[in-house]
Amino acid sequence: MDKGDDPGMEMLTASRALPVAMSCAKPKSAIRAELVAVDAYPGLEVDWIRLESRSDASPFTSWAWVSTWLALLPATCHPLVFRARDESGVFALCLLLRAPERGMGRLFGSHSLLLQETGEPGVDQVTIEYAGLLVRSGAETAGYKALFEAVRRLGAGWRRLRISATAHANAIASALPPTLDAASVDARPSYFVDLAALRAAGRSYHASLGGNIRGSLNQARRGYGAHGELRAEVAEDASTALAWLDEMAALHTSYWNSKGKPGSFSSPFFCRFHRSLVGAGAATGFTRMTRVSAGPLTVGYVYNLAWRDRIYYYNSGLNYGALPRHDRPGLAALHATIEQALLEGWSQFDFLAGAQEYKRRLATDARRLHWVDIRRQGARMSGERLVARMLGKNTFGVPLTSALAADAGHADE
Repeated sequence: MDKGDDPGMEMLTASRALPVAMSCAKPKSAIRAELVAVDAYPGLEVDWIRLESRSDASPFTSWAWVSTWLALLPATCHPLVFRARDESGVFALCLLLRAPERGMGRLFGSHSLLLQETGEPGVDQVTIEYAGLLVRSGAETAGYKALFEAVRRLGAGWRRLRISATAHANAIASALPPTLDAASVDARPSYFVDLAALRAAGRSYHASLGGNIRGSLNQARRGYGAHGELRAEVAEDASTALAWLDEMAALHTSYWNSKGKPGSFSSPFFCRFHRSLVGAGAATGFTRMTRVSAGPLTVGYVYNLAWRDRIYYYNSGLNYGALPRHDRPGLAALHATIEQALLEGWSQFDFLAGAQEYKRRLATDARRLHWVDIRRQGARMSGERLVARMLGKNTFGVPLTSALAADAGHADE
């Protein structure tokens, strides 16, 4: 479908300098939702930071992350800000981008709408999680209702709205109007260590682990002990943090290249983004570059995000091959980093999404993140579903309500 068939998107792409407002409210409603070109929103930083303080935001929806992302996006990316206001002011914000459909997807819409993603693999390599609206605590359902109404009014051109790796699946399901359909196209555990619970119970982290993983850790610690005591250090300034980031990138790339894969740092955008984020975040404590060593031997580097009372494990570079036996730098480095977080008083250490065995074995708990696609109900969605079935592709996932009902069965995953 061309732009002439999609007046909503024609207006949005005509100029980045003009806001496009769409009231999703009935005349007497106190809620107003609008989509505004990011360049036409000079007060975005002030509104975002104010709302951030009133919300259950994640590090990936924090201004520290978002502002870095906006500053470095390619010139071909034109984000829109979704903004919802009530009598108390702005209560919901997010960033949307239009990603042109390719291949057979073009039969069912000219573009997808992506929340805080671009559709460009090299840019999206930064991989957000805990994505969704930045929304005032307690107003999650109202915020998503406003978002869905604003998106519905865009016109017929969009194929789907994608919200990746979100913990807001319940609010999305609650807010969904009868005209839209939501599906979980992917769901993954986000394992974490409940440090607050360990501290309250007077238990050590090591004692909370299963016998097999404790045995593996003990072997690795004895091996590293020949070089010196294992210790974790956090970079105290930007220059040290950036130097450790470079060393981590080299170890990370070497490991993945040995597996025939490029690794995260093959993306120029990924490198620029994290050098900027770490350079600014080392001073504020938002980013924590941690070096784990045994005497003079570097075991590895762990790159974490520190947000409110939690630590989020983002990436690492590990020194494989340093021990002749029981060479497990990943287990040793993560164990030392988690022990440090426990001693410092953090409430959780979150491994982020992924069902990797080491995450499961090192964690004490898990929650579930969903990749959610929202489509308009009707002939177009039915046709796309039929084509997907004919091609043997499960691109529609499962109904979001069914996925949420099944989540309890994954609690011990």
